[in-house]
Amino acid sequence: MSKTAFLLAGQGAFRPGMFAAEPGAADLADLFDAADAVAAEFGAAPVRGHLLDPTGPTSADLAGADPFTSQLVVFVAALGEYRRAARAAAPDVLVGHSLGELAAVTAAGAFEVADALRLVCHRSSALAESVTVPGGMLSVELSAERAAHVVGAVGDHRAVVAVRNAPTRTVVAGPDTALESVRAVAAALGATTVRLPAPYAYHSPGLAVAAERFAGHAAAVRQRPLRARVYSPVLGRYVVDTDDLGALLVRHLTTPVDFLAAVRHLHADGLAAVVECGRGGLGKLVTATVPGVSVLDATAVDDGTAVHGGSAPEAPAVPVVVAEPAPIARQDVGAVTERLRVLYATALQYPLEAVDPEADLEAELGVDSLKRAEMLGRVGSEFGLPPSVNDGRFLAHATLAELADMVAVTLAAQGAAR
Repeated sequence: MSKTAFLLAGQGAFRPGMFAAEPGAADLADLFDAADAVAAEFGAAPVRGHLLDPTGPTSADLAGADPFTSQLVVFVAALGEYRRAARAAAPDVLVGHSLGELAAVTAAGAFEVADALRLVCHRSSALAESVTVPGGMLSVELSAERAAHVVGAVGDHRAVVAVRNAPTRTVVAGPDTALESVRAVAAALGATTVRLPAPYAYHSPGLAVAAERFAGHAAAVRQRPLRARVYSPVLGRYVVDTDDLGALLVRHLTTPVDFLAAVRHLHADGLAAVVECGRGGLGKLVTATVPGVSVLDATAVDDGTAVHGGSAPEAPAVPVVVAEPAPIARQDVGAVTERLRVLYATALQYPLEAVDPEADLEAELGVDSLKRAEMLGRVGSEFGLPPSVNDGRFLAHATLAELADMVAVTLAAQGAAR
């Protein structure tokens, strides 16, 4: 069964005036009211204007000038776009990235919105009181393994691989000085780097003191049963009601995020489409990992774009359906190859980089004839192949490149017969 995930972004989720087109929407107005009320409890400025005024400060400017307000705005942006998307469709699973994970479990009903907003504020206060060395996060266009080598070459133990986002997209966190060194080494290797609008070195050991300060506040918040399925990239699995989500949020400050592994896991479970709730570019990371997954933003869904879903936690669902992928033409064998690589890497628990299409499956990847036959069943389901997938020709393939060629030819023949 095709499944849809709503992705709730963290850092980068916010754009000035992102809700300017609907300032009076009741579900958003309630959220803005709650955010402004909680901000006032902490002596902070209202957040509503940032979300409604397109001429306001950018995410990066706000993070630099007012980290406290920045994090509230990021959380409200993700939850607000979730509410917008949920008007028209219901997800099969919610997935939060970094701070977006708090938005995801809140959307699923684990926390009252006001309590979740207070958690964001206590988290920001703990960081402001504890972090004395300026730092942040740097996206590097390298695999996590190569990025780790770069970090090692820099020789500053405070810099770490913090987020594995896609096969060649990794985030390093650490002090500004260390990040500048990482940037220089990466540039020498020809790798592109982008400084993220994160006011702190999230998901790194440097935030351990802040995590200790935050722990008491997180433990005091009442947790409720989930009303929707949530997948945690930090836990590496689906969340269950017995999980201590307050403790999980504390771990977030110092624990790396493996979004790449989360996407592969969900794809193996049938993920066919994602809806971006927040403007953090998570959809591009998904398609870089599993080509062929449909990507929509919350605005498109609210406009009526078709998405399949399960039961909505915060808004009534409108029955919608994801269209089946169009038949892959013979010349698109490259797309077939990439889908096969992801399928085999997930099933074999290999890094995607290790699954070379030209590698001998048995001699180099350890896939014997029995495992090959088992995998053909998954391949048949993945591509909707006819029963002939189990004949000797398919079973005899020695490499994924050979299998991809046969699959592409079969799909092209199916398309021609329609």
